[in-house]
Amino acid sequence: MNDIINVDFEFFDPKEMDFHAVKNLLNQYFASDAILFALSELSEMIVSQSNVGTTIKVNGVESDPYSLLTVLNMNQHLYHLHKASSTAATDTTTTTTATASESSSSAPVKPSQVMTQLRDYVFTKSKQNDKLHTKLKELLAAGSKKEVGLIVSERFINMPVETAPPMWRMMLEEVKWAIDEGLPFNFEYYLLLAPTYHEVAPKIELDEDVPKPTKKKTKTAEPATFFFHPEEEMLQQYAEFTQDFKLTTPPTVAESKNTFEDYGIAPARRMMLIHKSKIPEVVQLMTNNSQW
Repeated sequence: MNDIINVDFEFFDPKEMDFHAVKNLLNQYFASDAILFALSELSEMIVSQSNVGTTIKVNGVESDPYSLLTVLNMNQHLYHLHKASSTAATDTTTTTTATASESSSSAPVKPSQVMTQLRDYVFTKSKQNDKLHTKLKELLAAGSKKEVGLIVSERFINMPVETAPPMWRMMLEEVKWAIDEGLPFNFEYYLLLAPTYHEVAPKIELDEDVPKPTKKKTKTAEPATFFFHPEEEMLQQYAEFTQDFKLTTPPTVAESKNTFEDYGIAPARRMMLIHKSKIPEVVQLMTNNSQW
């Protein structure tokens, strides 16, 4: 007989206490390429942005999140938000509030390290698609009037897919509220690096004593691409541009086992650039999907 376990999923804004759990989810999201990015900075960016973003927990607000969905303004973090630290501005014991404010406002603006890394990453990975590459260069240029929202969506593998549509609906609502408040969330496009995989010949032979048949070289079709998150398969139908790409960093032995590569599955990513007008439509499609 099958046992049924009832679980209450609770939705929360990202909180500072979630920093380490969010960083673990980001490590899972970027897989072997996680070493290319300053994930501590990205985690801090996510948990500090409480007005837009959702986590799912099962043991109350103090517990670790099992799912994360948020969107970050790439242009804002690249060109407008980050100021170099100023010791004078933080030394409240020897300066007045006015002096601290002046020092802080005069600190030079510098780009976010992790967002610069992500920008260069998507530029590199989009080079095979001239139209997408040109569009990203235009959108992410300094002074661009059309801003890009980077979607970060990750969850534990055993999380039910039915939890995804409410998170997407909440994100849309929060973006709308943020825009109404004059906050920088009026994105023209959304960018998503969706985790995918395709099947390959297993590296492990079940019976090494069995002689291998001679193979003739034949032209084979491209392997089918599968999504780890079913809702992202819906999203790609509405994307203006898509591009598949391989991870830059070869997985370690442990990571290979985690992604089942030795058993015939190769992880990859599909970059999607989706216009803002399509997002409500696809979220409605997620909500109405009777297969979930």
